[in-house]
Amino acid sequence: MKAIYLSNERDERSRLEEESLIFGGHTYALKVWRDQLSYNLMSYLPELGFHRWRESPAGDRCFLSTEITMKGVTESNELRVYNEAFEPSTYFGIECAKNNLWSVGDMYISDEETTDESYKTIHFARFYTEHSHDPFYEIIDLLSCAQRYECQTLLIFNSSRTLISLNDDMTIGWQRVFPQVNGYFKGDFFKYKNNFIVSAGTMTGQDHSGQLLYLDADTGATLWQRDLPFSIYFCTMVGDRVYLSSQCDWHWCVLCADTGDILLQDSYVIKHEMDTMGWLWGDSGYIFLSYGENILRIMDEVTGEIVQDVPIPEDFSLSNTSHPIVNDDFIYIRLSNGGGIEKIHTYGGVIILPREELKQGFPLTIEVEDKGDISHQAIADGKTEYYEITASYEELGDVLRFGQIEIKLVAHRFAYHQLGNLDNDWKTRINKKFDGRMVFNVDKAKLKNPDDSKFDLMVELFNKHFAEKFRAPANKKPLTIEWRYI
Repeated sequence: MKAIYLSNERDERSRLEEESLIFGGHTYALKVWRDQLSYNLMSYLPELGFHRWRESPAGDRCFLSTEITMKGVTESNELRVYNEAFEPSTYFGIECAKNNLWSVGDMYISDEETTDESYKTIHFARFYTEHSHDPFYEIIDLLSCAQRYECQTLLIFNSSRTLISLNDDMTIGWQRVFPQVNGYFKGDFFKYKNNFIVSAGTMTGQDHSGQLLYLDADTGATLWQRDLPFSIYFCTMVGDRVYLSSQCDWHWCVLCADTGDILLQDSYVIKHEMDTMGWLWGDSGYIFLSYGENILRIMDEVTGEIVQDVPIPEDFSLSNTSHPIVNDDFIYIRLSNGGGIEKIHTYGGVIILPREELKQGFPLTIEVEDKGDISHQAIADGKTEYYEITASYEELGDVLRFGQIEIKLVAHRFAYHQLGNLDNDWKTRINKKFDGRMVFNVDKAKLKNPDDSKFDLMVELFNKHFAEKFRAPANKKPLTIEWRYI
């Protein structure tokens, strides 16, 4: 299996019927299909920040923002609506969304809030058929997730810890209220054999307990219930099995979806106080576990015995924000940057594991993609220094992808910024002579498909972000970047 670099660790949530993953950067999009990489430099509007695709009666709609972060994802709450051809469009009459929206059949639900006389925030889940119309129904609570299933809509509310089934006429078919605990409620549900499996756990707080229930879709009655001595943070279904893991409790288990019986479980002793456990899932006769940030644990699906602890290359760490994806007999395991806070948000990655490789046996190894000819160096200019980043590639997409990673690494490593100066050694890595100037050099002779407009837009986006988030150690001015051919 191999690991590739991404200048944005989060994918653009391309529609599930597509067999590829799309990762956006500033001015480009990287397409991953099977174990092949290609670039889409135009169609995916890569200068915008993707939020997600949503269904509507008029077709799929994507939500994008003109304000993007170093991660390439949405930072602003204002999201513009585009259709499948990436043309400006509407979603139930909405051109620009400012709230969390859930599409459920021929209506949508908007998460809205107001403040009462005591300045307490009140959340509303409001139901609309058209943006220009008044909501025809509302529930006062903070909506966590919503999903439409045939003639009913399931809703989970965080504040009241309630699961509600709404009929088509907006009457409550049934509801379940989960026990109040000391901590933030986290719930999920899955359709299984025409009924629903519901996980109810806590994300934070002192309570370390969770529940998994199998509920009758028509009545909400409990078909089986499993009480667990740990907080459920990650929950997913694969076939007839439910995979659960905590984050801080270091406990995991696999349950039978038909009976609720625990098939396998284990718990581990925490090595370091800040260590956390991640996703658990199954595939090809094995169980995979994010064992902390630096080990992918692979276990036998029948016995639970450890087959191999695969070390994650030091440039990366396992991501807990994105669930592993299986497309076309390839398993994609998401990665964040390694190297601590100084590299936070500078890049991510994805491990591409063919199922065929699992069949060939163990041990597995991870081959890291060669970053090619990319480098940076400090250039003296009197009493101060500036940085030159030089990229020499044949493919424009490679110049943009690896160039943007290197630009972000230089900014995070040598300048002042909000997050990267929280580590213990920031004073030793900050370059106090750095005056904030950066020059991006592009090897024109080697580049086969140049596009000056891409570089113009890239530096425009970076300069906007640098002005808001970064300061030069030598003069406390915002960082700036320009580009040129060499």
